[in-house]
Amino acid sequence: MNKCKRYTLSLTLMIFAFMSLSYAPATAATANSAKAFMTINMAELKDADALYEPILNLVTDALELDEDEASALSMDSFYEVNLGYSPKGYTRQFLGFIHNSDWIELVLIATNKNATDVLLLDRAASSEDGDLFLNTAKLEFSIVKNQIHVWSQVPFRAYQSTVELEWEGDRFNLISHEYDDPTARFYEEKDRLIQAKDIQGLIKLSSTNDPFYPGAYSESYTLATPALKLAYQKALQAQKKDIKTAISYLEFGLNQYAEGFGSWGFEDGTLTKTDIVGEKGSSFQPDRLSLNEYVAILNDYSYFLSLAGRNKEAKPILDNVIKLVPNRTVAYLNIADVEWVLGQKTAAKAHYKQYVKLLGSKASTIAPKRVQERIKAK
Repeated sequence: MNKCKRYTLSLTLMIFAFMSLSYAPATAATANSAKAFMTINMAELKDADALYEPILNLVTDALELDEDEASALSMDSFYEVNLGYSPKGYTRQFLGFIHNSDWIELVLIATNKNATDVLLLDRAASSEDGDLFLNTAKLEFSIVKNQIHVWSQVPFRAYQSTVELEWEGDRFNLISHEYDDPTARFYEEKDRLIQAKDIQGLIKLSSTNDPFYPGAYSESYTLATPALKLAYQKALQAQKKDIKTAISYLEFGLNQYAEGFGSWGFEDGTLTKTDIVGEKGSSFQPDRLSLNEYVAILNDYSYFLSLAGRNKEAKPILDNVIKLVPNRTVAYLNIADVEWVLGQKTAAKAHYKQYVKLLGSKASTIAPKRVQERIKAK
């Protein structure tokens, strides 16, 4: 047998072997026994040791496994099942998912009671659409009567295959085979909502979906900045009428950016420049915001918090803003106002003075009246 040949849903035993076999007809008793049978892993069977060697030898020869591929198999690779329709003289069936270096094959094996006689009934690996099974480590299957449902997923991504097979007594019949990638669909929808500027839809999507392996998808990074920019735009529009909504939009956007780039310290005031803009030359570094762009959003977030009376939350964020961009003039006004409300008047006066100093000659026309009043207050 040429090992490079890709097996589909074809009978793999020599036709002359099957000409000498007759299959038990499908009867009510057969169907009922198949339905009631509980699938069990070979390792849990009392006679597993006697079963394993002849089944392993059969599979190794039929699939032309090399030494490494055969040694990777174990009793855990096989399950006793009952799909019905076994040849006369064969009273047990075993199912296995065998991973060789090229693909994964499903094999169905019939044996007599003590496995002194073993027979490979059929094997399946692919359909016209491609591989049926993607990964033995992330594979689940269930059996109802003579039908097998198999789900598998590639390593470290959400790409998956769902297969429905029916055992017809002499071959597997493919009922359905579908590929899907729910994480890819999630990001496609996220991109669509950003393009449509649908912030409510974007928030709903993110709150009702938890994508698998987001770090394996480039969109996890490339959509982080557009999501934050949209949230910021909508927050600015909302803040005059509904400050709570504006805050919720900005929190959402900042969290979206953090999910992509790890800037989780935005609420506790521990962000560094690298957290925001990344290392030079790092992956997706061009997709990040500049330091000034991000700090402008962070400053407004803290300002909105203060407008909502959440001054204790705003204070460490404003401290962080000033540490990140010391010449950001308005941040000194904002932090001084917050400190004043919190009763930290000495710190507030110092920040009001720094605000005036940075304004320079513009201070007399730009600075709010309260600035000088509070600087002079006792």
